[in-house]
Amino acid sequence: MDGTGIFIESGDSWEFSQGYVFVVKDVNEDGGAWVELSLDGALLKDVILQEGDVFVYSRDSKEIFNMTVDTIYYGSDAELVTFKPVYQYRDIALPAPLPDEPENSSNESEVPSIPDDPSDRNIPGFGFLMSLLSLTSIFIFSRFFINKLK
Repeated sequence: MDGTGIFIESGDSWEFSQGYVFVVKDVNEDGGAWVELSLDGALLKDVILQEGDVFVYSRDSKEIFNMTVDTIYYGSDAELVTFKPVYQYRDIALPAPLPDEPENSSNESEVPSIPDDPSDRNIPGFGFLMSLLSLTSIFIFSRFFINKLK
């Protein structure tokens, strides 16, 4: 992740690349959020955070996570923690993350589709502009040739 924000309800988790899982275990009414970071089921770090706190996890002196607690919401029906910005850096001790799978994973080459509506192939406003230029050209040329014939 590169500076985006996430939100996690109490009891839920967020799965990051390379197998890291971040869980908001609990939120208390005093504004504290108990969070855990694990990798392949092994607990790496757990801490209680307040709004404005920064969660940092490093491995072998290299920062892997840096997340700022933006808002902690404690209500009668739900608890929610937002983190913004969130940064995850590649852990060189683990295999590189796989690129996102494309929507169509077949190996067959696809022929690009041709739009059914011919107006989809035009540049917006270009049809009107060309019509106006054509009419203006006809008007100018007709005036020119009419004056030449007189």
